[in-house]
Amino acid sequence: MQLKTTAVLAAALIGSGILVGCEGTDLNPNSTIINIGTTGGSTGGTTGGTTGGTTGTTTGGTTDPNAPPAGALRGSIGTGAGTTFVGTGLPDPFSIATYFALMGFGNGTSVVGRIDDTGYPVTGTTGLAATFAAPAVWPPITATDATSLPVPSTIVSTNYIGAFDPAVTRANAWTAGWTVRVNGNDDVWRFFGGTAGTALAGASVPQANGICPEGTTLVGDFNALIGNLANDETGLFTGTAATGNYDVCRLPARYNVAGTLALTNDNVYEIEADTVPGAVIGNGDLARGAVGYAETASILSIEPGTVVYASARSALVIGRGAQIIANGTAAAPIVLTSRAQLRNRFDGDSATLTDAPAGGWAGLALLGRAQDSQCSGTPPNFDACDVVIEGNVGRYGGNLQNDSSGSLRYVIVRSTGSIIAEGNELQGITAGGVGRGTVIDYVQVHRSNDDGIEFFGGNAFATHMVFTGAQDDSIDGDNGWTGGVQFALTIQENNLPNSGFELDGRFARTPITFPLFANITVLGPARRPLPAAGDRLGFLAREGLRFSLNNTIITGDFPFGCIDIDDNDGTAIVENTFSRVSEAGGASTTGGPHLVFRNVIADCSAVNFRENDEVAP
Repeated sequence: MQLKTTAVLAAALIGSGILVGCEGTDLNPNSTIINIGTTGGSTGGTTGGTTGGTTGTTTGGTTDPNAPPAGALRGSIGTGAGTTFVGTGLPDPFSIATYFALMGFGNGTSVVGRIDDTGYPVTGTTGLAATFAAPAVWPPITATDATSLPVPSTIVSTNYIGAFDPAVTRANAWTAGWTVRVNGNDDVWRFFGGTAGTALAGASVPQANGICPEGTTLVGDFNALIGNLANDETGLFTGTAATGNYDVCRLPARYNVAGTLALTNDNVYEIEADTVPGAVIGNGDLARGAVGYAETASILSIEPGTVVYASARSALVIGRGAQIIANGTAAAPIVLTSRAQLRNRFDGDSATLTDAPAGGWAGLALLGRAQDSQCSGTPPNFDACDVVIEGNVGRYGGNLQNDSSGSLRYVIVRSTGSIIAEGNELQGITAGGVGRGTVIDYVQVHRSNDDGIEFFGGNAFATHMVFTGAQDDSIDGDNGWTGGVQFALTIQENNLPNSGFELDGRFARTPITFPLFANITVLGPARRPLPAAGDRLGFLAREGLRFSLNNTIITGDFPFGCIDIDDNDGTAIVENTFSRVSEAGGASTTGGPHLVFRNVIADCSAVNFRENDEVAP
């Protein structure tokens, strides 16, 4: 085992769980950021007639404000029984298992009693206090192969571990009101009459008047094409709203003028069924030099409370130079969903679930003009960069680090994911070369057939994110992504080979993947009825990348382990992922380490850490 002498990790075991902190430049197992103690803190008193504080509705004889509501989506949390797996695969120059087994790293508690199986802190909990100091720029200036840029204002300093502030009740949490199933509700789209500043500001009932916004085409009415509003199985269309109707307007296959295509919330919008790529904004998705290529300043604007649906292989694609401005509100989120999900909801048949399965349409693709490590040339020619996005819906890349693909706020993307072939899929959100000027804040991806979100290169940040039911990974980063995520809840799908995080660096290419993560709660699936192939990990990092993981909880049923850092590339060649700990320029005195766990609780039901099992990525 090699112990690094700079920017090393200090850690404190929490039963089978582990709390990890970065502390100084020398190995010091007794120096930790916080000390959770040995009792696990308060468990919420008497809850539902039992102790533990995780499943009942009363605490100490009163209503528990943090009790999970009926219908809330649940995952799994650890039990304090996790172990360490040491495989017989390739030699690893840095033994994570040996490192975390060093003397002085232990105490006797787990995540139990701190959060419940919906990811929310248990009432009265202690032991989640820890400081995350938001950096001014990212990546740090010591990562000389990437461009350090100011972090967006949505990245903030915190004083707690996990996605949710224990001092804030569930009713006031950042997920309250607008998310699907996190708070127990099956659906969020309803009649948003009276919403100020929108087409429905003065409306008391939906009206199908045969008028569609300029640039879209009338294809019929909602009651005829989808189902009668009175048949709403979620009960959100009631009273006079249920007597109304909407016009259904189709987006063009391509909107490529220098102007705005405005989708108002007095209509429902569709993308033509089974078209590839679907609806494209701008011409920047085409290959550079191709006939028609232009980074057209085309904008897709979507009002709060609007629903857009698609089906089969159809996607919504925002090309280079174009933007999507989809700024919903907590009271009126924007929903991008599948035709099947809407039809199930409005068919009047309770046997068809309103929470439709994944794969109903291809998803949202943002194609930006920031750097990507797959740009050709040595050194890479970013100005001429032209990378085909996974899913084959267009090309992306460039050298505009502050590029903006627009703004997504209070947006729900559900029932998505088009798999063309293994390793070639569209995610809920597929972000290629997306620049730092893009806003992704308060977004849920629900039931994606592949990843929740995957960043290919670029340097975008995403905040206040919810990933529920991803059938592959919730957060995936590759190709030199140098952005990050803060405030995220992920609950993995039940029986599939998936991971909370999957991160890849791409050896011998620049920039090197270097994301910043903070305040994330990753829950394993609630049930795994059968063994499944694949990773099934909480956090998988490999291929020589860098990362900084802060104030985060990884817990539950991840049978391959909470954390797996592969130091090799699947061959006999050692590629030294762990060399990022002490690489040139990575000392804490000159800007901070390049491979960091800080205030991380890892508590999985079977395996906490995994090593020496590398396979070819």
